[in-house]
Amino acid sequence: MTIALVTAAALPGLFPDDRLLLQALRRRDRSVEPVIWEDRLYAWADAEAVVIRSAWDYSWRRPAFLAWADAVPPGRLWNAASVVRWNTHKRYLLDLEERGVSVIPTVLVPAGSGASLADVLDGRGWPDGVLKPAVGQSGRYTQRVRTGDRAAGQAFLDHLLPTEDMLVQPFVPGIGEAGEMSLTYIDGSFSHAVRKRAAAGDFRIHDDYGGTVEREAPSAAERRAAEAALETVDGDLLYARVDLVRGPDGKPAVMELELVEPELFFAHAPESAERMADAILARC
Repeated sequence: MTIALVTAAALPGLFPDDRLLLQALRRRDRSVEPVIWEDRLYAWADAEAVVIRSAWDYSWRRPAFLAWADAVPPGRLWNAASVVRWNTHKRYLLDLEERGVSVIPTVLVPAGSGASLADVLDGRGWPDGVLKPAVGQSGRYTQRVRTGDRAAGQAFLDHLLPTEDMLVQPFVPGIGEAGEMSLTYIDGSFSHAVRKRAAAGDFRIHDDYGGTVEREAPSAAERRAAEAALETVDGDLLYARVDLVRGPDGKPAVMELELVEPELFFAHAPESAERMADAILARC
């Protein structure tokens, strides 16, 4: 039987970082191949394990992606379809907050509704804000709103709200100062971490916008914050990435909890691809 590493049509051979995982599995004499999640002819039921990796186009058609995840036989998909459904909509940040996890404060504005951006920001005491879709990735449709430019922010919100659930968050200066710490967990255990920093003058840390990445050991406080978030998640996780920033109080806060298709930065910690391969085989 084959292990399927799930990718997007734009990356049929996987993202380069994930090819390290593919190679680690092949070194273990296992049949493994990249498979596009929309491949209607692929026999998912025949796969020994289905591991979501670079399926980075789901945010444009989440209902179809959820239907695909539900159709993979239970026990074969990692992470599980229930996790995929919960984690692909950033409403999960509100769930984490309710469970006592320190997160970046978030207001969810449902699609089809109207909202006064000024009322949201002033009501929370946020001078500057960030707008982003509740289903999105890699900075898609993300905009910073400064105090003197709220009209443009309102226009941006009005443009997207007819079809997109939107999030309003405070702009966190810490992301421009210390960047974002991303901690990777494999099979429930800490593996490695990287520090991501935005390019000068930007706040988006993704490399599409000039951001940089380097391996760095997290602090004890960052480990505690990440693990407190993971402890609230239902279900067995093969992999997880917790993205932390320095919150308004100076303490680590969850910016994103990535449980579906996060880049795991194997290239920055080569031993982690081996660890991930062993964890996959343990589930086969």
